[in-house]
Amino acid sequence: MSKVSNCLSMMELLMARRKMKVEELAEELEVNPRMIRVYKDDLEKAGIYIESERGANGGYFLNKNSFLSIRNFNETEIQQLQIAIKSFLSKQTDESATLNRALEKIKAAQRDHDLNSRHFYFANDYLINNEVGNASLHYKLLYEAFNKRNSVEIVYMAASTNETTRRIIHPYAFVVYDENLYCTAFCEAKKEMRNFKIMRIQRATILEDSYLIPDGYDIRQEFPNLGFIKDPIQVELLIYPPLANRIKESIHSDDQVIEELDNYVIRFKATLNGQQSIRKWVLGMGTKAEVIQPQSLRDEIKQEVENLIGIYSK
Repeated sequence: MSKVSNCLSMMELLMARRKMKVEELAEELEVNPRMIRVYKDDLEKAGIYIESERGANGGYFLNKNSFLSIRNFNETEIQQLQIAIKSFLSKQTDESATLNRALEKIKAAQRDHDLNSRHFYFANDYLINNEVGNASLHYKLLYEAFNKRNSVEIVYMAASTNETTRRIIHPYAFVVYDENLYCTAFCEAKKEMRNFKIMRIQRATILEDSYLIPDGYDIRQEFPNLGFIKDPIQVELLIYPPLANRIKESIHSDDQVIEELDNYVIRFKATLNGQQSIRKWVLGMGTKAEVIQPQSLRDEIKQEVENLIGIYSK
């Protein structure tokens, strides 16, 4: 499983069991205990805080103030639960009221999750760094305004000029793209939908004015038209074992092609988005990946390696 998948699974385990020891989490996720501490650090960078308690009955547990939602049941899981409950009730009919109420709660939670997923979109699998400025605080405020459908007044810094402007916005959705968290909102000044990088918000205030989001709005459908994807990159890599097997197990792009070569090496071709994320992904594979195309990315990686050699040669 990927690092992000393991982080989410760790959250789910702690949500379900309330408290678990490092060794128990490591066994469940099939990693060594050191990785559990790495996942804890990464989750905390995303504003999901995990507390620890010493002693025989101690362990890790989720802080109640963590603000990102946990993945919910999917339709197949709910169907399996229904089958299991019906099978159990055929033998234990006196438990029917309690179990049927529990199943209805699960269905209601799933409906809430489905509605919520129309307004949150993870365009690539990176956790959010909320350590810069007041990004975490402003996300919480915007999320509160979104839930209440209240307008928000923000002071926003432009990326190109560093000039600040005062805007009134209506939050519609939140998007994680190229390692940054954005609020997609209607801007009253521009009379159109705009993307606001939350890290660039200087101040934010919830107003009393309310707004409506059109019925059926779905950020997953709107995302391609929001201007995030500007320059898709055609990437070709040679990836060496043991990472080659891991790459084959994941889908990184709808058009990816994987060609198996000699000695368990693979040739990976795909159209990817987010140059910063691509560069970080390739560098993270170290000597197990070589960029073939595009030449510009190959040159960037080469320059980065030369910079590293310069640092460590001192």
